[in-house]
Amino acid sequence: MEHSRAHRGFAVIDFETTGLSPARGSRAIEIGVVLSDRDGTITEEHDTLIHAGPAVGPTRIHRISAREVAHAPTFRQIAPQLLELLAGRVIVAHNAAFDLAFLRTELLAAGYPPGPVVSLCTMQLARHFLPDSRRSLRACCEVFGIDLRDAHRASADARATAVLLECYIASSRDRGWWDARLDRASATPWPPFRVGRGSHARTAASSSMPVSDGRAPWVPREIARAAAGLPAAELGLRLPAFV
Repeated sequence: MEHSRAHRGFAVIDFETTGLSPARGSRAIEIGVVLSDRDGTITEEHDTLIHAGPAVGPTRIHRISAREVAHAPTFRQIAPQLLELLAGRVIVAHNAAFDLAFLRTELLAAGYPPGPVVSLCTMQLARHFLPDSRRSLRACCEVFGIDLRDAHRASADARATAVLLECYIASSRDRGWWDARLDRASATPWPPFRVGRGSHARTAASSSMPVSDGRAPWVPREIARAAAGLPAAELGLRLPAFV
């Protein structure tokens, strides 16, 4: 896939998963994606639960139930839209090795061979920007006064990480360091994909690549909770529109 040399910016991601290792069979069951411009200013936010089977792992941590993911799309269904969001951007995460491992594993399982990715890890960058702080997302956010509500919810963690990234960029003396990575990302090809079907499909691949069954709507946790007949009010949440 070809990209414009114009910077697309950053894509901050966070996964909630059934376990710690995709190599041992752990799966992604929620993803949050926050898009930011070259200055780190948030421009878009997306999130969805992911149906990866009946096992959801440590519910006490991520608070996701099997009933909720039953109403969610599979990773294969969201992969084309996800690739649209990520392509040409620097991929950012807090403990990026963890999230990128799940991203690559899920893309491969969905039929999209992952290629090279230009990425940044806000946890590793804390060594430079926050040398006296602990490295957890909460600890880093506390230094900058960033509100981290609903920790271990993909959308909340991704947003907090995006704001943390913006703080790093604002406090950086060397803007060229960031732009060099944005340049590399805009020139890095991503797996080809097709979105939609028939004459309405938007194609960025040969016809041998997977095609989604239309644009499966992303299902945020509140929507899935409502569909499962679970009271969203228990969490004090407002039902959003579909992404």
